[in-house]
Amino acid sequence: MTVYTSEQLKPNTNISSHFDRSLDVYGIKLVASGAVGGNEAVPDEWVYKTARVVQLLLDKEALGIDQAAQERAISILSGAEGTFHAGIPTAQRISYGGGDSYSPNPLSDDGRRLWEGLEAFNDSHAVDDMVWYRNVSSPNPPQGDNDIGELTEHILHTIHTFGLRGAADGSLAALNPNDSDSKLQLALREAVDSGTFGLDGYGGSLDRDPEYTNSVIVKEYLYLLTFGMWGYSTFWENETLAPEWADSARTPEGVLASNPLGYRLFNDYIAPVLSKPDIATLRSIFQDNDQGDSGYIWDTTESAFIDIIVDKGVLGADAVMLKNLSETTLMNGETLLRQGLEYQGQEFNYATIASLITIVTKNGTFTTEFQSEIEDAFPEYAALSYQDAVSLVGISGIDDALISVAGVDGTFVS
Repeated sequence: MTVYTSEQLKPNTNISSHFDRSLDVYGIKLVASGAVGGNEAVPDEWVYKTARVVQLLLDKEALGIDQAAQERAISILSGAEGTFHAGIPTAQRISYGGGDSYSPNPLSDDGRRLWEGLEAFNDSHAVDDMVWYRNVSSPNPPQGDNDIGELTEHILHTIHTFGLRGAADGSLAALNPNDSDSKLQLALREAVDSGTFGLDGYGGSLDRDPEYTNSVIVKEYLYLLTFGMWGYSTFWENETLAPEWADSARTPEGVLASNPLGYRLFNDYIAPVLSKPDIATLRSIFQDNDQGDSGYIWDTTESAFIDIIVDKGVLGADAVMLKNLSETTLMNGETLLRQGLEYQGQEFNYATIASLITIVTKNGTFTTEFQSEIEDAFPEYAALSYQDAVSLVGISGIDDALISVAGVDGTFVS
């Protein structure tokens, strides 16, 4: 079963009175604020742009990706059994402006309790910071590069925090923020000691508040390290965050020179899982003044009834026709994600049994595959329909006739 699933945004009344819509994409539930608390609703398109960034960050086709590790990351995000936050699925909250844009403020200790269901939602999900539409601290009208930098930073916070530990081999220990001797903590300290990562905005010391270091400072370091390794300083104002992140570490070469432990950490445990979105693609999605199309495609499910021939030696000595099986196909655009067949109450993954069967008809029509079988065996009947075939041989003889056609070339499965 694929983990690369992408839902359509739909109304949801079970995610508190603050959020009114949701979609699940690659292990993360995106929830969007409605027109509540004196504020406007987050536009659907902004949610889709957020979902598209998740897809781009977890692209199994990208260069250098270890698909098995990436699939584990998506399972970890979803809170799958055996992961470090099992039973607590990841959510990304998306709201408009800032906390004080709502009355009451959903981020304050007192305010969030006044939104029905919000406290329960936060407690039952792995949540970090917010993705803001038209962040109050961002330029107005919106600037595309600023939107990219802001949104990507917060999505990375979520994935870094709740998706990477346990994905790549050895990462459960290496990325443990609570172990002072973990590779993550050693890389962080090296970055601070070398002047690569400045702590002026974080209390000035890694030792001042260990809990703060292990949660906030660690996630900021991983985000800055990732942007440096991807050469993403173009999305920062004037292409710099100095002194928070040294200008000399805005490229992989610069990171290697000043933070070699971070360079190794990224390549060993982050690069196999996270794919670098193409800058031109991001800029086509996020254009100035809210222009640009998300390009997000949600999955669609197609159902059909099929007749299949099962090869000889599988269900018996002879080839067998099975009729009216239920087929379910999950598609994302033109990409097939999953194809399943149900037989006697049991579901089979088509990929695992494809070598044993031939699909003859789908919803009463010959498949292209079987139409070719007919054409190869009897060219004069190349255009024969299933209904025509029944008329020729009769309903009682159709199954045996089609099995005979499939076996003309000496094999019943092509």
